Amino acid sequence: MVQSHHFECAVFFMSFFSKLKDAILGKGSRSGEDLSSIAEIEDILIEADFGFALASRLAKQIAKKGNPIENLNIELRSMLTPFVRDLEIVSEHKPFVIFVVGVNGCGKTTTIAKMIHFLMLNGKKVAVAACDTFRVAATDQLNYWAEKIGCEIYKAKECQKDPASLAFESIKATNSEVLIVDTAGRLQSNTNLMDELSKMYRVVAKVDSSAPHMNIMIIDATTGQNAIEQIYAFGSIFPISGFIISKMDGNAKGGTIVRIVDELKIPILGVGIGESITDFEKFSVDIFLKGLME
Repeated sequence: MVQSHHFECAVFFMSFFSKLKDAILGKGSRSGEDLSSIAEIEDILIEADFGFALASRLAKQIAKKGNPIENLNIELRSMLTPFVRDLEIVSEHKPFVIFVVGVNGCGKTTTIAKMIHFLMLNGKKVAVAACDTFRVAATDQLNYWAEKIGCEIYKAKECQKDPASLAFESIKATNSEVLIVDTAGRLQSNTNLMDELSKMYRVVAKVDSSAPHMNIMIIDATTGQNAIEQIYAFGSIFPISGFIISKMDGNAKGGTIVRIVDELKIPILGVGIGESITDFEKFSVDIFLKGLME
């Protein structure tokens, strides 16, 4: 598996650990004496987007004994590690159909480009279906990336073509090993758009009853707790195979990632940390947690 090291060099989203350390160590020693109240630890975790239930549970666990910072490190590592996966295609299905879903503005199109580049570097022949057929700009953006990477693209000849029809035609036409379907950004609260997504899911099964073979959700790392609602909404249409974190930068607090894994048991398939197509990495628990001990 091709790996790069951008993720290891990134500095992001861990400032809340500094607050946690200040709250704990400012009142006592690293040995855990005279600790901050559980409520104060809980408040800091809630502020970092862990959500009330998870923050409350973690605060009680890490404040029980010893060093709370070390205890939090251990707890988060045990929660996250089992759910870290490679973006890897191992299947007899051809094409292996991947639905990529997410809300408007989550970074889906750029993330698709990164996925294509990553899979091609790993020896896969990849095509993409531009099923955001109602927004010319979206198709143009995906077409730009496809040409830049050297990836086959299927797109509508006329605006407002039925997205389900384009997905259907793309699966039938492609000779690629992998077909990534850009399902278009859509708000989970828009019933019509979600119904359209459900139609796409049903239609592609008419070509291959096992398709789509993977449904990947793109989650904006800066979204906060709304990400949970998004996954529940999209997951009501089809099972979410895993999620990729986009926009992982200094504005992302990180707690939502932990809550998704803890509550929904969905694998983390990668992380995007920049605008370049090479800015895609396997999620690193070590790097995520390194701020604990700094």
